[in-house]
Amino acid sequence: MRKIMNRVLVLLICFIVPGVLFGEDFEANESFGVKTAKITIDSKKTYQTIEGFGASVAWYEISFAQHPNREDIYYHAFQNLGLSILRLKNGYQYQTEENFNPNLAEIVRNLYKYSDRNPKILMSLWSPPPDLKSNNALRGGTLKRDENGKFIYDAFARYWIDSLKAYKKMGIVPDYISIQNEPSHGEWESCFLYETESADTAGYDKALEAVSKALQSLQPRPQILAPEEQGIDYNIFQNFARFFNKDLIYGYAYHLYHGESDRVNDNHNPDLFIPNLERIAKDYSDKPIFQTEYDRGDWFNTAWIMHNCLVYGNVSAYLYWALVWQGDKGLIQLESLGNPSTWTTSEGYVLTPYYYAFRQYSKFISPGWKRISAGSTSENLKISAYINPAKDAMTIVMLNVSNENYDVSIGKADFESLRGGIFRTSETEHGKYIGLYRKDTILSVPSRSITTLALDVRIIN
Repeated sequence: MRKIMNRVLVLLICFIVPGVLFGEDFEANESFGVKTAKITIDSKKTYQTIEGFGASVAWYEISFAQHPNREDIYYHAFQNLGLSILRLKNGYQYQTEENFNPNLAEIVRNLYKYSDRNPKILMSLWSPPPDLKSNNALRGGTLKRDENGKFIYDAFARYWIDSLKAYKKMGIVPDYISIQNEPSHGEWESCFLYETESADTAGYDKALEAVSKALQSLQPRPQILAPEEQGIDYNIFQNFARFFNKDLIYGYAYHLYHGESDRVNDNHNPDLFIPNLERIAKDYSDKPIFQTEYDRGDWFNTAWIMHNCLVYGNVSAYLYWALVWQGDKGLIQLESLGNPSTWTTSEGYVLTPYYYAFRQYSKFISPGWKRISAGSTSENLKISAYINPAKDAMTIVMLNVSNENYDVSIGKADFESLRGGIFRTSETEHGKYIGLYRKDTILSVPSRSITTLALDVRIIN
């Protein structure tokens, strides 16, 4: 009986006065399976300026623009997601029709209608017309040679000018262009352009010079992003960037389909990308860096690789691959337009877990904001923070990459939070509004979750 009473007494002490048993610095939740951590913010230490967050519409334009619930999809894609960059495929093939892709024009009109972020358009080329290709086909091949055996760089540049003029008539005026998507990769529609010209393949450097020169006559003139290679491993990005004239481009661009130091397991672990991300960020800090296509890993790894790109890669823009797709990897999954009887939902579309993970960043960080210094006392919490130009709004994004729950508070910081909202995505929560953030709020951050604070602030001098 005495042993039982002693055990009850100990439990009462643990519950009522945790400092008696564990010391004054003990956080009570630690004893009940909840870890604690503090985050630090230094708004005076700034990094890259954010250009935006985006995604591509490259293959399902008809399903998107003609969907019976397209107005709802436009709202979710362009307003609720906070999309600020839309990546389009340059599909111009010298058709005789005035509006060779009216569905794309409809999508762009609604981008401007629904977005409140002055959105920008990036146009990437998969392949020029077959009659400009060495193999007379959209897939594979390089540029054709002329009667003198020279690659037809000038014809390639004229094609770009003609396509941009045709798109302008439709109301589509790109802010950025990429002259060739994944120039060393030919699995899909493509056109091989090597770093420099070889006996068999045209050179990316000369193609870039020709297009840049041709753009001088165009108003408005889009900015060029380069080289938009397939990945950042094998020094492929660096090999391209080493040879082209950097004065001709606005920013660097790459994809992430390779970039891990451990490629044996091909597990797309976000942290394995860090060395290559850091290397490029350090050596190519003279211009903005854009990550323009990626969709590997699950929904949580999507947020994790975004964090790593922003923090270690210093990217100014992050673009997911598919905005809409008839499959489970798009931000918005479209069900079959031609066969509504097979729909699994009454709406005919699904906002996927990738949508909500991506939205934890895209909705709450606007173009023109700067990333600022942020850290955590726990390595399991990945923290990044962003501030607007007026320095009266701040967004903090927290990823708990562990299998443990955390109670998190803001420790050392040079700002006061006037008010703000807390939003969370987890296995069971999809962009859920948790409540108001007030000074000294303890944040509950569940395992494998993404928590975003959208705050009105006052900087403390």
